[in-house]
Parts: sequence; structure tokens; C-alpha cells
Amino acid sequence: MRNLLVLLIILLVSSCDSLCGDEIKDEVISPNGKYVATIFERNCGATTPYISIVSLRLSDIKFDPEDHNNWVFKIYGESDIEATWAAMNKLKISFTGTGSPPNKNEKWRNVVISYD
Repeated sequence: MRNLLVLLIILLVSSCDSLCGDEIKDEVISPNGKYVATIFERNCGATTPYISIVSLRLSDIKFDPEDHNNWVFKIYGESDIEATWAAMNKLKISFTGTGSPPNKNEKWRNVVISYD
């Protein structure tokens, strides 16, 4: 009986989706079509601020908002973000808003990231 209870708990926990909602705001494909920059907003409920995120991935890989290794920019609070490709491996991220100081990566794989 105890083993059955443990199994039911494991199944229940593993079947729960993330409590956060993610909304894709924009996707920008690199000039050579190799990379995709996805701008999305994460909402984890009324007690937490919105998070605006830029995630990079190879274009043949499906977007996964939970893959934090691909997050190159993150800011808490309201923010407007724009991403543009300056070259095949150069991404420029512009942002405005009242959010907390952002987390910014300057490189992802061979993509160089600049900020405005």
C-alpha cells in the first residue's frame, strides 16, 4: 500500500505543468537562418513580477522556455525588448523599462551579443 501511495505521488508531481505562463512576444531569425532569438514574457502569478527574457537557440530546435542555458537576457518588471541581428553571429538587444537591473550575457556559443 505504501509503495502505491509513493507511486501515485510521483505521478501526480511529474504530471504537473509549470505554474508559470510564457507568452512569446517576438522571434527573430539570424540572416543565415541558423539561429532564432525568442523574446518572451514569463508570468508566475500575482505575487511575483513579470520577467522579460531573450532566449537563443539553433533554428532546427523547438523553443523551450525552461531551457535556462539559452537565456541570454533577463529583466524583472515591465520592459520593452527588441532584438535585431547585425550580422550572422551578432545580435543587438535594446530594452527600456522600469525593471530591475538586467542579467546580460555577452556571448552565446559563437553569437556575440551587444546591448543598447
